[in-house]
Amino acid sequence: MNKIRKGYLWKGRKEVNGGCCLVAWDKVQQPLDLGGLGIPDLQVMGWALQIRWLWLRKTDSNKPWFGLDIPVHANAVAMFEIAMQSVVGNGNNSFFWKDRWFNGSSVADIAPLVVAAVPNQIRNSRLVLEALTDLSWTQNIQGGLSLVGLYELFQLADIISELVLTETDDTHVWRLDASG
Repeated sequence: MNKIRKGYLWKGRKEVNGGCCLVAWDKVQQPLDLGGLGIPDLQVMGWALQIRWLWLRKTDSNKPWFGLDIPVHANAVAMFEIAMQSVVGNGNNSFFWKDRWFNGSSVADIAPLVVAAVPNQIRNSRLVLEALTDLSWTQNIQGGLSLVGLYELFQLADIISELVLTETDDTHVWRLDASG
């Protein structure tokens, strides 16, 4: 796709041969105020749309496509996980092992060795409410833990013991925007 865009920009044709580009494509894609032409990078724009879709899937269950498992690029998922923070109310819409639900941190930030011992399927589906019910999160851990892993486990247990769920719904905040 970029090849077609370059050809049209430089020669007005679908295809061009080497040596026709007058300026490096990275420079062309920069915003106008940085000296570029403001032509967006389609790959980055695609990731941005996927991040938007992840945000709407998390915050708006009334969308007709809610619940569909649409594949999303790993870069978009990583950016979303960095940018989104959950404020836990009843724990029904925040993932225990994956979301940043404890003071802006995820369980992986607090106890990475413990999270590594949890199967991916459980890590991607266990809600905070489910995990805290009868401390069932401890049953998700499979295999042995090292001494450091055990330390992380006890540290995580102390943090979780102080958590109290409320009857309000979970809310989600976009950390990259001052208004959330």
